[in-house]
Amino acid sequence: MYSSRTSAIQELVVLLTTLLEDPAQPSAPSAQPPPNYEDILASIQRVSHELIPETPLSTMFHDGQVHDPLGGGAYAFQNDIVAPVLRALLNDEMPCATPVETGNPTRKIFVHAGLQPNNSPHMGTIVVFCLVFAFAQAIRGRMLATAAAGGDAPPPVAVLITFVDTAPVKDQGVKLKGIHYQRSYRDVPDALGRYMADYQEVLRFLSLWSGVPFSVAVQSDLFSNPVMPSLVNYMISQRAILGPQLSPKYGSLAIRAACPIPGCGLVEKHGRLNEYQAGDDNQYGSITFHCPVHGSHTVRLSRSEEVARLEANTPTRNLLRSMSHLLDTSAHHIRVTGSDYTGMYQETLLYRPLAAWSGITGLASGRTPHILYAPLITDWSGAKLSKSLYVRDGAYGFMKLLGTGAFCSYAQLRDRFGADNGEGVRKVWEEVQRWVEDPKKLFRTFSLAYLQRVILHNNLAQ
Repeated sequence: MYSSRTSAIQELVVLLTTLLEDPAQPSAPSAQPPPNYEDILASIQRVSHELIPETPLSTMFHDGQVHDPLGGGAYAFQNDIVAPVLRALLNDEMPCATPVETGNPTRKIFVHAGLQPNNSPHMGTIVVFCLVFAFAQAIRGRMLATAAAGGDAPPPVAVLITFVDTAPVKDQGVKLKGIHYQRSYRDVPDALGRYMADYQEVLRFLSLWSGVPFSVAVQSDLFSNPVMPSLVNYMISQRAILGPQLSPKYGSLAIRAACPIPGCGLVEKHGRLNEYQAGDDNQYGSITFHCPVHGSHTVRLSRSEEVARLEANTPTRNLLRSMSHLLDTSAHHIRVTGSDYTGMYQETLLYRPLAAWSGITGLASGRTPHILYAPLITDWSGAKLSKSLYVRDGAYGFMKLLGTGAFCSYAQLRDRFGADNGEGVRKVWEEVQRWVEDPKKLFRTFSLAYLQRVILHNNLAQ
């Protein structure tokens, strides 16, 4: 009895054999009607699925053509994305004056990105890094051109990469009585340092090629900002509204602090057990946190060294960081992040809370953050390539079989191209530079199949 793999292969052989007949030569009538191409392609798909029984593969076909249809952002910014951003920065410096169309900003410009150091950077993270440096390079180049034409000298441009060292370490958490506790990377030094050399190497290459300097920060740097006590105090006072708004699932304000007892570091993930003491105009409040082992501990917002201990989940951190950027009159801040954070996420979790904050306090009136979204790198189904805790172990095993395993991590990309000159990252860098030069490409996603041909094979029909 034939196996399903044998049957599938035999079926394909029969279909392909008919294509070997020379239609110009007379031949005996075939026992079977000539196959159509749909039958052959369907048979190839069946063989692919049966080829490796322990790891079934599905086959997709495409014509190799690339289309960049206009619409939305691709239409609005199809010719230039740098000038609108520079114009916005320039007008941020003089919000009450007549809008300015030309010239250079005077404040230093930081282009930001953040990451969780929970793996060697995969292709999605590398793309974000490349876009950060490519956009910073483009901004600096445009300002230098303006200066050469008689404009003001440009301010410095730098990249700032923030490590979210308060992200949870896998298998270091515990759930007790329905409450989630975690340990963060900054409290597990071995985990934090595991992949740091890979990040540093990628960043050094990109800084070298772009000519843009970079620095790195961690979460304590964010919470050490002098404006942070007042911003956290505001969030405490508005927690009845902000809790459900920033955490629709739990309805609580997810501000955290790890247990300070040496060797513990447990932190309640969603802030559901937090106790708040709101301050007033003359005094900051405090937050009392709960450790399941060592009990309660308190952070007083009047003590900067205690505020630096704070952590926050992604939406809360995003809001606090944006507030601090809008209040900074010494520099401009542009953030680059994945396009999975566009749309309802930002509208609900960032822009509406910012508008309410500005309306209540009168701060940053009329100001909004400057955010550039990086195209997502997607698998066959359109889902983003991810290294998060929500992707099961071995989820991307098929990539090795298909020759795209180098996209799973920088370590594998380096092994594919060699470690001497960062050739793998350079290929990604050159592709992302093309997106900035042709900005309609920034308003779409890119599949692994596309990048396989561009990065690994240097071949793509345009």
